[in-house]
Formats: sequence, C-alpha cells, structure tokens
Amino acid sequence: MKVTVIGGGSTYSPELLEGFFSLWKKLKPLKICLYDINKDRLRIIANLSKRMIEKSKSEIEFVTTLDLDEALSEVDFVVSQIRVGGQEARFRDEDIPLKMGLLGQETTGPGGFANALRTIPVTLNIARKIEKLAPNAWLINFTNPSGIITEAVSKYTSLKTIGLCNVAINLQNEFAHLYNLPYDDVFIECFGLNHLTFIKKVFIRGKDVTEEAFKRIKGQIKNGIMVSEEDIKILESINMYPNYYLKYFYFREKEVEELSGKPRRAEEVSKIEEDLLELYKDPNLNTMPEELKKRGGALYSTAAVNLISHLTGISSGFQVINITNKGVIPDLPEDCVVEIPVYIEGDRIHRTIIGNLPLEVKGTVHAVKAYEQLTIEAAVESSYRKALMALTQHPLVSSMSLAEEVLKKLIEANKDYFPKLV
Repeated sequence: MKVTVIGGGSTYSPELLEGFFSLWKKLKPLKICLYDINKDRLRIIANLSKRMIEKSKSEIEFVTTLDLDEALSEVDFVVSQIRVGGQEARFRDEDIPLKMGLLGQETTGPGGFANALRTIPVTLNIARKIEKLAPNAWLINFTNPSGIITEAVSKYTSLKTIGLCNVAINLQNEFAHLYNLPYDDVFIECFGLNHLTFIKKVFIRGKDVTEEAFKRIKGQIKNGIMVSEEDIKILESINMYPNYYLKYFYFREKEVEELSGKPRRAEEVSKIEEDLLELYKDPNLNTMPEELKKRGGALYSTAAVNLISHLTGISSGFQVINITNKGVIPDLPEDCVVEIPVYIEGDRIHRTIIGNLPLEVKGTVHAVKAYEQLTIEAAVESSYRKALMALTQHPLVSSMSLAEEVLKKLIEANKDYFPKLV
C-alpha cells in the first residue's frame, strides 16, 4: 500500500509518520511518500523521518519527491495538509479583518474565506491529477478550512474524499478523561459543519450518559479544566456542548477584542516552526519531540491512522468525519458536506442519521453553509459577486458594506494567490 502526504514538509509530518509505526505489519508492504514544493523543508523532515523509521525498526519503504506525478502514481491514500501562501498569508488573514473589527482566524470568518479562496484552486488541481493517475485512491483532507475544501473536491471531481479535523477526536478524548477511560470507549453524537459542530449526546460503552456528562463538565469550571464560562453559557442556552470554535460566533466582540490585543497566531506558529525545524536537524533526534505539541493539532495522526485502518478493513468503528450529507440532515442540501459520526467497515460507510437541525442553531448553520457554498462557487467561477455575497452572508460579517471593504483588502493582499475575481 502506498500513502502519499501532500505537504510532506510540514512540521506535523513526524507525528503522522509515527502513527504508521503501529500499522505497518498489517499494511505490508507499506510505502510512504512525502511530497512538497519546498526542497529545504522536505529534506529536513525526510532526514528525521528516516531516523524515526530506523529506530522503530518498521519495515516501511520511505521516499520523498518534488514531482507531483511521481507522488501520486499508483497511490492508495493521499493525505493533504497544504497551506497555500504559508504563514505569511495566514498572518494577513488574521491581521486585515481584525483591524476592521472583524474576526481574524484561519478557518472562520473573513480569514477562513481568504484561506479557502487561495486553497480551492490548488486542491482541485491536485485532485484532478489524482483522478488521472490513481482514480481509485482516497483523498483524506486535513487542509483547512477542511469542510469547504472537502466539499469542493466532492462536487467538482469524482474522487473518493473525506475531510478530517482533530477537533472531534479531542472532544471525544476530553469526555473520556471525565470518566478515566480510553477515548474509544466514548461515542459523541455530534453534528454540524467543520468548526461549527454541536454535541447532542454522549455515550460510554453504549450507554447514554449525556445528562451526567454535561453535569460533570459544569463541575470542571472550578478547576479551569476543559471548559470556560463561555462554554457553560452556550451549553445551558442550547442544551448541547459546543466545539471550541463556537466562541467566535457566540462571543464575537470579546474574541475580536482579545485577538486584537495579542500577537497574531501566525507569528507564534512561524516561531514554533522555525524552532522545530532547527530541532529536527539534530542528527541524534530519532523520535517525535515533545516540542511539537506547541504547534497544535493534537491527535492528528491518531485520526488519520484510524481512518485508514477503517477504510482498508484492518479495523472498523465510528469516526467523526466531513462527508457528503446524503439526507442525514434533511434541512441541508444532500450534496453538501457535513461533519457527523459514521461507522466505517472497509468500503462501507454508514452515516449516523441526525435529523433536522434544532431551531436554536438552525439559522447559524444555514448561514454558514450558504457562505461555504458561495465561497466554493466564487473560487471555481472566479466570481466577484459570489465572493462578496459569501462574506455578506457569513454571521461574523453580516454586512455588505463591511464585506465589500474587507474583500477589497483581501484581494489586494492575495493578488498572487486568489483567482482573478470578475
């Protein structure tokens, strides 16, 4: 089996690689290919990867390449983790909106919009190349904003594609900690869109413990563990536990004020990556360093390896993924991508039936889904009108005049990356 990582020069790659050390015997022969456009970063990651493989005594064939055709030839799984424009573009995504009193964040609001508009054309080009060279391959998308990118691929190509995000597995893990259990003893019934999900029920080993679990969560506020006062307020208001990106929607003004007074996350990440790459150069380093945790993305490799295990039939089980709706949430379009739990056993993927959206969250989810669809169409059709209406529709903008102003600035800042909007 061949697995190719697009964006293999990412500082996340050693964690992803480490996940395969527990699988290689079941997937033999296993070939891992790292592809990147940055030769220097790829070399650093490759050297560390080789040392890690040698230390683990895993029989993994490991290669790197700067040639996309070579990377995609005869591939079974493609893991995408690209960042078009790098941290410099991410900085502008955060900085430009915040200076206008709007949220600057890499996946949500105007920042997420800019990231999507840069990334959709690049991802579709890669996906079409996979269609040609390996039409039966799975594309596992970690690239942000994951739901939007996954929907673009599912609508405009014939590829088998699934979007992954580590938010769900982290929330599952946090509930497991409440009960001192392994995370896979917990099932969370969540629904929504990527970075806009709500946990409706919690099950421990098949038993519904929702009411008790929510009470335990509220008790954690005293210790400052897992939850904030804002999380509890949202929980009490909608009777569902929110993922941690919902603070941007429900406490928008507070988040804008706090983010405006801090260094941009892109600056912090740039420094962390610089330090990590320097650390990775150490010829004596042959394990994933603890410092990688500062980068974020906890349980990233666990989510990816679990998904590949399920899709190959090595194991079966539930996983929260981004996938086409197909009626499980009847009041969202059938062909849109939603984030829901599914049960995977090889080629068979069984979606959890969610039902209609609760009235308390329906308006927000519908508005964000309309924004996502318009953003995809704007990128594919190079449509200024749809780009403007995407931002206007987003709950974190909700103003055509503001949308027009921020769009103008984002277009200028991304002139080397955006499609030419007309």
